[in-house]
Amino acid sequence: MIGLGNHPWMNGLFGDDETTQIFAPEAELKRFLQVEAAWTRALGQVHDAPQADGVAKAIQTANINPCDLNDGFATDGVPVPVLVKLLKSKIGPELGDWIHSGLTSQDVMDTALVLALKDVLSVFSKRLKTLDRKLGTLQSSVGSAQIMAYTRMQPALQTSAVEVVRRWRQPLPRLMDDLQKVAETSAIIQWGGPIGIRDHPKADQLATAFAKQLGLQDPGQAWHTDRAVITDIAQLMARITTLTGKIGEDVALMAVIGPQQITLSGGGSSAMPHKNNPVKAEALIALSDFAATLLTNLTRSARHEGFRSGQAWMLEGLTLPNLCVTTGAGLIQTSSLLASIKRLASNHL
Repeated sequence: MIGLGNHPWMNGLFGDDETTQIFAPEAELKRFLQVEAAWTRALGQVHDAPQADGVAKAIQTANINPCDLNDGFATDGVPVPVLVKLLKSKIGPELGDWIHSGLTSQDVMDTALVLALKDVLSVFSKRLKTLDRKLGTLQSSVGSAQIMAYTRMQPALQTSAVEVVRRWRQPLPRLMDDLQKVAETSAIIQWGGPIGIRDHPKADQLATAFAKQLGLQDPGQAWHTDRAVITDIAQLMARITTLTGKIGEDVALMAVIGPQQITLSGGGSSAMPHKNNPVKAEALIALSDFAATLLTNLTRSARHEGFRSGQAWMLEGLTLPNLCVTTGAGLIQTSSLLASIKRLASNHL
């Protein structure tokens, strides 16, 4: 929830400062400049023009305020046209032709987005590994404690607390493996030119040089209307929030049954001091459900009409950062929830 990133109290449950900062305006602008500079360097290499490197350095160090892009974005629907005008005015007409030549707004925005998602996936990879370790520690600490298993919201059979935690942990190895695969396949440039067909006599050399400048790969074609890069990441995040939501829902159910199942710290009530509400578990359920609605939006936004869509692209831009923050918040709160468990079944922790 980018909009809640700085909220004075809601951020405590629903925020993720680290992920929010990846999508902060200053960070996004820095990536735009990084992409523009990388493209200019690629042009210089392909056309054997050493002056391009100086232009690239001027682009990357250009002093531009994110607020300067506001009016242009409102007019054009993307911040790149006004950014290019600002860069050309700062660098001067004699070298201005090296800026954004053969590039499009979507090339810049999508490649910058890939760089942002690369950072997001790195953060989530670390958090999943931490969560796996914490669940392993919990699994070892519950000993032989017995607990009631519930099926269809009814008592079923006795089982072990170890089995409860094992089920929470079960999806993690595959999730971590799939995240690594998605991180590798999504680390690609977007470049296609005006309608995404790479109509340039040195297209292959340009694409290779552009990708190398950014530490990315060239997929060999534009993906303007094939948003599988985005939907693969979105589906992975939905799977992560399904895992964290499952843990939250199980803990909430245990808390309803009472201390013979689980005891948590925190969760006070203003009217009933004796209560111990499973607040973090409830938050995980809400975050998981919210992520599911965001995934629906991203599935819809993957359908781009023609050779480029404005409306689908805008919906994606509204939705994806919020899904990233929602997923990140779920991972943070899951670790916090595990730390708040004082007793599971008959075992004090």
